[in-house]
Amino acid sequence: MIQRETVKLCGLGADEVKRRLAPFRDKGLDFEISEDCLDVTLTVSSTLPKKDFDPLKSWIYRSFETEVYSAFGQGLAETAAALLKRNGRMLGVAESLTCGLVCSMLAEVPGISNNFFEGIVCYNKQSKSERLGVKATTLSNYGAISEQTAAEMVRGLCIAPVDIGLSTTGLAGPDGDEGKPVGLVYIGVGAGDFIRVFERRLSGTRNEIRRQTANLALYYLIKYLRGEVFTL
Repeated sequence: MIQRETVKLCGLGADEVKRRLAPFRDKGLDFEISEDCLDVTLTVSSTLPKKDFDPLKSWIYRSFETEVYSAFGQGLAETAAALLKRNGRMLGVAESLTCGLVCSMLAEVPGISNNFFEGIVCYNKQSKSERLGVKATTLSNYGAISEQTAAEMVRGLCIAPVDIGLSTTGLAGPDGDEGKPVGLVYIGVGAGDFIRVFERRLSGTRNEIRRQTANLALYYLIKYLRGEVFTL
């Protein structure tokens, strides 16, 4: 009888997933890996008896402890939507480089309107200032692509009924800006005094960077809703 387990990971590329799995390849396990811009589906299968397969499966889970977001086959948007509903939260999203990708992914989930209030595409500095209240001094001192701006974008979203905000800002290319490199992105999540901003250095084509950022934004939202984000 074949034992099989599928988990969803985010934040690592397929090559890094394969590297971490290397120690398990001589233990009677087979792996199937598919990746969509840092969103990875990992299926582990084996003909080992369940009593032998389960401990190996647990060791694999521990190898990806911070990257696993679903053990039930649910994707990023589905998982985020379920957690928003379970926690009774109302989400607002502010997107710069992703330009609506995060909102589009959420909109694929039926019933999301119960927990998703609005999405704002604030593509330039003026929009960030006028629509979200990002301070002019923040933009001049730190730039639109910065931890400070990502945090203020979240803050600007959190006006009732919104009680959790998610923001993206960064450079997808082809050129850098503000003296910063292509692939530098900031993702903010939270509300009030509990806002966390993540800096990532991504690579790929312009649209691959945008999609990676959208996937990571939903991943960090999931972690925040589970109370795990401050341990990342």
